[in-house]
Amino acid sequence: MMTLTRSLPALALGTLLAGAAVAQQPTQPSTPAQPRAVPTQPAMPPSAAALNQGPPPRGITLSEALQLARRYNPAQVQAEQNIRIGKMGVMEAWGAYLPSVSGSGSATRNSQQRVNASSGAPQVFANTDNSTFGLSASIPLFTGFLRGANMRAANATRNLNEAALLQQDYATDLATKQAFFNERESEELVGVAVANLAQSDQQLRLTTEKLRLGAAVRSDSLTASVAYGTAEVQLIQARANALTAQADLARAIGADGMVAAVADSTLEVRLSSLDTAALRHDAEATAPSVVEAQAAVSATQALLSASRSYYYPTLSLGASQTWAGAQLPWNAAPLTNIVDSTGAVIGTVRSAKYTGTWNVRLTLSVPIFNGFQTQANIVTADANATEARAKLRDARLALDASLVQSFTALDAAAAQIDVSRTSVASAQESLRMQQERYRLGASTIVDLLTAETALNQAETSLVQSRYSYLIARATLEALVGHSL
Repeated sequence: MMTLTRSLPALALGTLLAGAAVAQQPTQPSTPAQPRAVPTQPAMPPSAAALNQGPPPRGITLSEALQLARRYNPAQVQAEQNIRIGKMGVMEAWGAYLPSVSGSGSATRNSQQRVNASSGAPQVFANTDNSTFGLSASIPLFTGFLRGANMRAANATRNLNEAALLQQDYATDLATKQAFFNERESEELVGVAVANLAQSDQQLRLTTEKLRLGAAVRSDSLTASVAYGTAEVQLIQARANALTAQADLARAIGADGMVAAVADSTLEVRLSSLDTAALRHDAEATAPSVVEAQAAVSATQALLSASRSYYYPTLSLGASQTWAGAQLPWNAAPLTNIVDSTGAVIGTVRSAKYTGTWNVRLTLSVPIFNGFQTQANIVTADANATEARAKLRDARLALDASLVQSFTALDAAAAQIDVSRTSVASAQESLRMQQERYRLGASTIVDLLTAETALNQAETSLVQSRYSYLIARATLEALVGHSL
């Protein structure tokens, strides 16, 4: 905000500018300045000029920004990946009802070499081959209700991840809207600063001309110069804020380079009167924060049930089949001679390559003592469930408090818009009168600059109140979990 009290460096800058203005300003008739004229080439800070040497910022609409933010926001991506993990957890819980099957196999060849005890000479025997293959399967018949508890816990965890994604959806949308509206507000505040600089330029020209004609004192020219320098500094700061807002918007949507928000007048349509009681009632069922807290309660209660299942015995059925042979898998089966009743060999036949064995087992396991691990797991799960219920209650209370705050913020922003518009109209008229009075010598430069400051403040307040309303509306939509 521009004030009449300036620092010594600003006064020195104003003095230099005044000297340059007195030396360079051409003589022209004294005419009343038109309020809020915009210079053709407004001042630009060196840093902003350096950034503007690259490609112009990419324009983007609000709907496009929301889509990109949901695609690239790291928290959003993590929430979406948690959905995949939750679905896989449900599939794993279903898999506990199916038998587990495993296979095994081995093949070995051993060389044998011994030393003759009498002669000391080495003796080499034929290599020995062995191979074994097996297949086993088992299925739990009774798990102490653990499978059912794990299935409920997996479904509850999946629902919790979906609720967390819903919460993150609206959190991402709110952050994106805030970045989008902040960029638009910064751009409009640049326009206000440009108009203020143009007005200060006209005041400086008028004061310089009056000083040349002897109708004003030198202090008026110095004061106008200081006001002009201050307006330049404000424009530099406004442009810097706009560049920062463009960079913040680019980061929010995961875009490279600078991004500028595209103006859309339809976004500023006022909401009709809200039924706050009905909206508060609906929010208890749709609010993302409450939905997530409810899902967390269900998940922790299911995990508590699963922990208690370890007190029960388990019963499982298993079976296996094993094949073993005295040769490698790729070798032919050994030949066996066929003899007659006299012992004479009458032919050969290949014997069976493998001999098979099988077994079936029924296993009963009864938990007796495991070093208090079951009790520790139950206490931990119960503590988590108690904490989740407390968080659910707090989420409902926080929702009520946030709704009250959002309703009042929305109403206050709407009222401030109307007040700011009236203030702008009043300040414009007051500045017009002060300009005419100063031109005629009926008022001082202080009165003129005070009126100019009031108009600048009113226009700034109008821009800020308009976007405060939009942000308040976006915050309310994020709380209730749907558009208004």
